Amino acid sequence: MPRPGIVPCRAFLLLITLTFGRSAICDAQSGKSFFKEGESLRAEQRLDEALEKYGLAIRVDPAYVKAYGSRAEVYTLLGQKANAAADLAKVAELQPNDASAAAKAALSYLDAGDPDAAAKWADKAVQAGPKDLDALTAQVRVALVQGDLDKATEASDRALDVKGTTDTYYLHGLVRTALRDYRTAESDLQKVIEWNYTYEDAYVALAEVQLRLYATYEGPTMQLRTLDQAVERTTTALELDPRSMPALFTRSKAYALQKEYAKAIEDISKVVALGRNDAEVYRQRAVYYKDYGQFQNAINDLNRVLEQLPEDRDAMLERVRCKEANLDLDGALADLDRTKKMAEQDTTATYEDRKAIAAERDRIAQRVFEMNRESDPPLITVVEPFRQGDVVQVSSVLDQVKVTGHVRDHSLIKAITVNDKPAEFSEEDKDPEFFVVVPLGPKADKIEVVVKDIYDNVASVELHVERSEGVPPVVSITSPTIGSDRSLMIDADRDEVFLEGHAQDASLLRSVTVEGVMASFVPDTNATDFSIKLPVSGKDRFTVRVEDQYGNAAEETYFIARRRPEPVAASTPTRAATASGDATATNAPSATGVTWVVFIENTDYKYMPALQGPTNEVSKMQKSFAKYSIQRTITKRNLTKDQIERFFNSELRDLVRRDRVNTILVWYAGHGRTASGKSYWVPVDGKQDDIYTYYNYGSLKSLMQNYSESVTNTLVVSDAAGSDPSFYELTR
Repeated sequence: MPRPGIVPCRAFLLLITLTFGRSAICDAQSGKSFFKEGESLRAEQRLDEALEKYGLAIRVDPAYVKAYGSRAEVYTLLGQKANAAADLAKVAELQPNDASAAAKAALSYLDAGDPDAAAKWADKAVQAGPKDLDALTAQVRVALVQGDLDKATEASDRALDVKGTTDTYYLHGLVRTALRDYRTAESDLQKVIEWNYTYEDAYVALAEVQLRLYATYEGPTMQLRTLDQAVERTTTALELDPRSMPALFTRSKAYALQKEYAKAIEDISKVVALGRNDAEVYRQRAVYYKDYGQFQNAINDLNRVLEQLPEDRDAMLERVRCKEANLDLDGALADLDRTKKMAEQDTTATYEDRKAIAAERDRIAQRVFEMNRESDPPLITVVEPFRQGDVVQVSSVLDQVKVTGHVRDHSLIKAITVNDKPAEFSEEDKDPEFFVVVPLGPKADKIEVVVKDIYDNVASVELHVERSEGVPPVVSITSPTIGSDRSLMIDADRDEVFLEGHAQDASLLRSVTVEGVMASFVPDTNATDFSIKLPVSGKDRFTVRVEDQYGNAAEETYFIARRRPEPVAASTPTRAATASGDATATNAPSATGVTWVVFIENTDYKYMPALQGPTNEVSKMQKSFAKYSIQRTITKRNLTKDQIERFFNSELRDLVRRDRVNTILVWYAGHGRTASGKSYWVPVDGKQDDIYTYYNYGSLKSLMQNYSESVTNTLVVSDAAGSDPSFYELTR
């Protein structure tokens, strides 16, 4: 007797045989069963479930042709063209001698946007059935899309020889149109319409032929008659199908040639409304708008073309013409600059193309130049050297002097000279700043600044020179301690040092810099403390320079010495120490330390529109600063430029030093502007289009970083109302 649970060998083999036999019978039946279930689901419009059943039928029977065919039809209904084409190709593979199956695969791949695969299956269809009309017509359609007119001609002629039908004559007419044999094409398409007056595509194709014939005629009578016929044919097509986009598109071209631009625009706009949004339809409508004199509408459509085809030089040049016609010469010039760069980078652009673009740019630039011509002289403001009225005071020990200032003008500036020496300035900036160092001998008695704009309007400022005292300021470092050999001892691994010092002079102090970087100090005073965080990585010395208002300067150089690191003995922390460390970590202060928020709110402007008081700035601040633990908030309202500078240069610095603040967060709400790539806050006394009355906050973060050694984090949020989108920026 066998042991319980053990099946005898012969019985076990019999069980396996029966099991596999039943499985095979089940599989043979389930393919058809799954297919029938799929068909039922398809009839109920449950297409996704039908796809699943067809897939199960194919999995059980990979050669189930009907399942592939039905699944392809469902894929087509769902818009999954690539999947439909793949299934039809499988049908053609399973039926290699069926020319119609291969032709269906070819047309499906063509519809899916894969002309190479379509061409392969079209060739297979013709090989399987050299006289099969489905195969030949499929090859004609694919060859036309690929631009292979020789193959299209051969296939269309063979198809017509096999049998003259409306389809074969229609395709023959399309091929003859592509070959510019318009008379034959016209005859073929007219025959199609005579045989089947409901053949919509033939009406559209015949209208296209008539538009081509219009271009070959010179006499106005034949031209007008041909256009009337084109309109008539497309109108008939639209009577058959009022939503026919090809008919509307073709009729719009006929209307445009008849100068019926309103009708042309109406037709092509219907094409857009029906869902066609490719670049060509917008390009065509832009042409109609331009010819109709609606240049801004043409520009809008060309913008859409360039969104889809950003490197399309033809569309860009067309937009240039529309902008010029719309008197937007600056915009046209900007487009030409871009087109010029595109042509330089495009290997297909010829020398003549680049030459034509350059000539067009020069022409537009000259128009812009003449249109903006004005006769007002520039306005010059000299900032340095120190002046009182038209008298500048220069130290008696200086043999050269730095002259800086700015120029305001309606036009760009061509030249700035100081005592006949060219000054440095940006020729691309309006209202530029200038800089120059000019020699000043002991007998020199004047400084003359001459400015000329691009229209040769000239302005000059003459300042009389008065020699002042020549005593340089006194400067000293107060922290950290400087040795008697003028050296500063720091740890070997330290990469920055916080310097504090003091400067004083009989005259007002103008600048305090360390290694060329402006330190935090109170300007226009006789004595001031200064501070700065100085990077020292890789340095063995640094120089402090202090300059007074007359140009007298003191420079002091200090040396950096580094301590050798002491060896650190490794030790194992005790349990008590570990516990203590955990407690310390638990009670550790915020990572940002002592944190202050400064809120600057400018609303009541003297020379600009007033702003409504911030209604949701508090919630914005809370959201932006949510991760910070804030100890104090300082609010300042309606600050002038002097008040902003005084607050950040001295008032806030003293408060930060006193309370040893670690993190400073600044939020500004008010007007803002950008100019020459720089961003500005507008004080309440700021003037329209005068950047020199604005506050440049670009260096504010570094200025606050130099307040005190305790400051480790600074953040500036500019919630400014400006004319460009850069004025809601968060800069860390």
